[in-house]
Amino acid sequence: MERRVSRMEQSFETLSGAVHALRTGAVSSRELVTAALADADALDPLLGVFVTRFPEQALAAAREADALPAGERGPLHGVPLAVKDNFAAAEGSVTAQSPAHDPGLWRGLDAPAVTRLRSAGAVVIGKTTMAEYAMGRPDPAHSFPVPRNPWDVERWTGGSSTGNGAGIAAGIFLGALGTDTSGSVRLPAALCGTTGLKPTHGLVPLDRCLPLSPSQDVAGPMGVSAADCGLLLSALTGRSYVPGETGETGVRGLRIGVPHGLVDAPGVTGACRSAFTEALRVLTELGAETREFELPEFPSLLAVNATVMLGEAFAAHGARLAARWELHGRAFRRLAAAGAALGPGLVDRARLTGAALTAGLLERTDGPGGVDVIATPTWPAGARPYHQEAAPGDELNLTAPWNATGFPALALPMGADGTGLPLSLQLVARPYAERTLLGAGAAYQRATAWHLRRAAPDPATRPRPLPEPPPVEGARDTADDLVSAALTAAGLTPDLADLTAVRATAHALLKSAHELAQAHPEPA
Repeated sequence: MERRVSRMEQSFETLSGAVHALRTGAVSSRELVTAALADADALDPLLGVFVTRFPEQALAAAREADALPAGERGPLHGVPLAVKDNFAAAEGSVTAQSPAHDPGLWRGLDAPAVTRLRSAGAVVIGKTTMAEYAMGRPDPAHSFPVPRNPWDVERWTGGSSTGNGAGIAAGIFLGALGTDTSGSVRLPAALCGTTGLKPTHGLVPLDRCLPLSPSQDVAGPMGVSAADCGLLLSALTGRSYVPGETGETGVRGLRIGVPHGLVDAPGVTGACRSAFTEALRVLTELGAETREFELPEFPSLLAVNATVMLGEAFAAHGARLAARWELHGRAFRRLAAAGAALGPGLVDRARLTGAALTAGLLERTDGPGGVDVIATPTWPAGARPYHQEAAPGDELNLTAPWNATGFPALALPMGADGTGLPLSLQLVARPYAERTLLGAGAAYQRATAWHLRRAAPDPATRPRPLPEPPPVEGARDTADDLVSAALTAAGLTPDLADLTAVRATAHALLKSAHELAQAHPEPA
């Protein structure tokens, strides 16, 4: 269901529109912040958008913004934004949505990325929900808010920047700061019908942001539109990425590569393929050239992402897991513990393989028959119901390989399935080509209106409680003994249910990592 746009929202359906309204005096920062907080009061109990809100501090910041002379106002002057709760923000603790986390870490401090948003004039209204330490699904045993998809509250928002996706889709706020390690900006954008950018690895600072996989973690903007993401990225980097200000030509003459074999893979729904085909038609009409561009690297890059992510996640969180195992959610602890089975050798090999595959892919994009942008769906289907949980690896992850390469990737709404659930287009470019992506995304969104849809969740709805994690059948071979030995060596003492789940994930992970090493042997 879509909700009717309110009188205030009609003049600025996007963050860019709100910025313009503030500059012209059509609205005040206090009005915007007050409206955002009121929407949060109404919808947050249902949608689980915020871990914590800062109403008093946000209203004080809005009053200060309204009092500033025009010449002192920044590019994000007075707009309310949200921040994922793995970043430090001076108003409150970092929780990472984990009962095991030390709430005193970075108390009273901002992450540099948050400081940059404030310096541009933004007002931080709260910290948003997320997957625990940016990995896994919510645990019903925890007391944290459960993120709900505004299009259907029985469905997953996508992780791990969960509250950001839900909050933008419901119109509570128009922009947010998230992180992406395996799709964590793009997946909530895709499943909630918003726009999200994973920038080039390292472009946005990650200081005072809790790590998951440092070699693949990326901070990125989320908004209604590509132009919104450009505004936020400009503030986060100090360089202009606003489409229309950076000399980009939209999509005219752009060479878009389409890996049709991947788009036709099992798991990609018919509705998703149809929406993708229509998106390509629009881009072609706007002057782009589409051409076949196979991605034989895809399965190997998928394995690189998983191997490195879980290996580095265990390195970052293993000591605390050993000390406080039961306080961590089941999804997170079972995934992170599987990384203990890998050992540094396999993780290092995976990193080297990823670098070699990335170099080869760059050569192909630059060479004869090369492309400027690669297009795929962002996710193969609409949001899955919580009660139809998929095991790790059971869904085709079209986002994760681009974390292994460090390439920037943009998720854009491109349609809806038969039930109205959003579907999303992913555009990928070579490193530091964010202007190309955002210009293409803005051109596409000028020709379409999918990004302007708003969900209409009924605050009176009472969704079903989260289901308990389903039982997992463990692997039954020598890998079990190896995994158990690795867990014991790491000081991890899972119960039988956890051990079975960890063994199953670790067995699949080890198989994938060994196959990756065999397919890409080190040079003699």
